[in-house]
Amino acid sequence: MSAPGVTDVPVLSVRDLRKYFPIRTGVLSRVTGHVKAVDGVSFDIHAGETFALVGESGCGKSTTGRTILRLTGATGGEVFYQGEDVLGASGERMRRLRKAMQIVFQDPYSALNPRMTVGAAIGEILRVHRKAAGAEVRERVEEVLVRCGLESYHSWRYPHEFSGGQRQRVVIARALALDPRFIVADEPISALDVSIQSQIINLLEELQDSFQLTYLFISHDLSVVRHMADRVGVMYLGKLVEVAEKREFYRQPLHPYSQALLSAIPVSDPTVKKKRIILQGDVPSPANPPSGCPFHTRCPYVMDVCRTVSPQLLQTETGHQVACHLVHPVT
Repeated sequence: MSAPGVTDVPVLSVRDLRKYFPIRTGVLSRVTGHVKAVDGVSFDIHAGETFALVGESGCGKSTTGRTILRLTGATGGEVFYQGEDVLGASGERMRRLRKAMQIVFQDPYSALNPRMTVGAAIGEILRVHRKAAGAEVRERVEEVLVRCGLESYHSWRYPHEFSGGQRQRVVIARALALDPRFIVADEPISALDVSIQSQIINLLEELQDSFQLTYLFISHDLSVVRHMADRVGVMYLGKLVEVAEKREFYRQPLHPYSQALLSAIPVSDPTVKKKRIILQGDVPSPANPPSGCPFHTRCPYVMDVCRTVSPQLLQTETGHQVACHLVHPVT
């Protein structure tokens, strides 16, 4: 079932996206290997949808979001926004795409220039992208600040004069200033107090409804994802291991890694007994990933085939996508 306003037309299509960081050693800094931060990721996001990427820290979620927006260069693959080639765009085409594709960073303080007032920071973006000029800049700045729950006079303040929640509202306002249609929300509440997190989540939902926004929501908090997302993609060691509609994912996760993640969600009712799945060992290094299935070194159901054959992300009869030999046995 799609969320209200969601269409069948993909706003964003990602195909075999790869981002490898070179490892340089020695006096001559020769490349002796690569850190495979994102390794062959493919998915679609539809108009009006919130697609969540989840997983442990270091699994490649944030790098995926930044590579999609070309904040970091891709090693390979394709990204299409409404049919336009993002990775191949240059000059004026990329400028136009950047108006439509924005990001909300995890740490609102480091995302803002401490030497610039909030109004100057947002106004600079409007001028660079020729969205407004003259008196229109101030009007637009105050408009987006108020829309994000701040006051118009806040435009004269510096970042250090705001609380953490207010700074995140400023970052959201800056992203909203260019009237984007697609926003990468990179762990937008993880740096905030718990008491403030729900306010920012509610703001993101209100803005999505008002401006028909499409989100790539990156998070490690599955409780928040359950509230925000329409579909969920689980990443492990740079790869997507499961993609499913939210209700189906929380009702019946198919990948052992997803099952372990969901078992770790705290239950508020002390009378409810929940079986916790404890994974053994640590996440392998992306600089030296294991052969076969990347999860086989920690999987409680590992088989011989898992150690040698990498499973493909295949679809089940219910539309659930999973990369696991338990679900799709090798014939």
